[in-house]
Amino acid sequence: MIPSKIKNNGFAAFLILLVVVIGVLSYQNARDYSELKAVFELDKEELEQELTTIIEDYKQASYKKNEYSLRLKDELEKVVQLRDSVKNLKEADYRFIRYYRKRTKILIEENHKLFEKINYLSSINDELLSKNDSVNQALLFKEHQNTKLFSINNQLNKERQVLKEKVAIAEVIEISTIKAEALKKRKNGKYTSTTRSEKVNAFKIEFDLLENKVASPGPKEVHIQITDNNNNVVAPIKEPCSHNSKKIQCSDVFITDYNNSQISIVSFVNINNKINAGVYHINTFVNNINVGNNSLALK
Repeated sequence: MIPSKIKNNGFAAFLILLVVVIGVLSYQNARDYSELKAVFELDKEELEQELTTIIEDYKQASYKKNEYSLRLKDELEKVVQLRDSVKNLKEADYRFIRYYRKRTKILIEENHKLFEKINYLSSINDELLSKNDSVNQALLFKEHQNTKLFSINNQLNKERQVLKEKVAIAEVIEISTIKAEALKKRKNGKYTSTTRSEKVNAFKIEFDLLENKVASPGPKEVHIQITDNNNNVVAPIKEPCSHNSKKIQCSDVFITDYNNSQISIVSFVNINNKINAGVYHINTFVNNINVGNNSLALK
């Protein structure tokens, strides 16, 4: 009876010891789990923070350097996906922490290389923009100079044209007052003055080419045109005269040698047909320029 009681007491003691050991082990496991969970949460939070920092860097870079936005966008999507994966980790996935930390380290290295390349390309781009600005400033300066030269050239052309016109005016050879006389032919062959239209056999026109030191010397073409009241040319010659690119009829044409000194001109126009009473106009041209006019009334 006594051995059986001893045996029961020993078994009870064993059970109590087992319970104590299990309790101690459970407490130890709970403490270890709590510590492991804390480490897991800390690692997870650190990873999320690192990935968030990378994401912010990409966003700022994408905003500031939009010429590289496509490449940055692709890299940003990778980081966002990785951060979302880390956020969804549970305590049971603690073994994946090392994998994600490795992936984060790789991304940080890639991020560093990418930004170094972007900064390098950006510096080159800034240098090119600076050169481009310099070129644009030089072109603007040249354009300003060209505009200024163009304006000066226009002004010079205007002045040259004015001077040319003044010289052209100065080169015009003026004439003295035109003397016009209607003549009749006597039986002895001599001509005398008349005012009766039915007796007119010729017109005598006299004037002087005046002195002009500016005009170029040499042969000068002189045109005499006599017109009636109806603006019909009297005694027109066969060949029309050229006048300012036009053809006009003339009563007399001749060339005189002009040496800048005064020279007398006499034109004798024969009238073969009867003319009517009225006022006759004498127009004189030297080198296609109308230099003088006069009129003569006949009864």
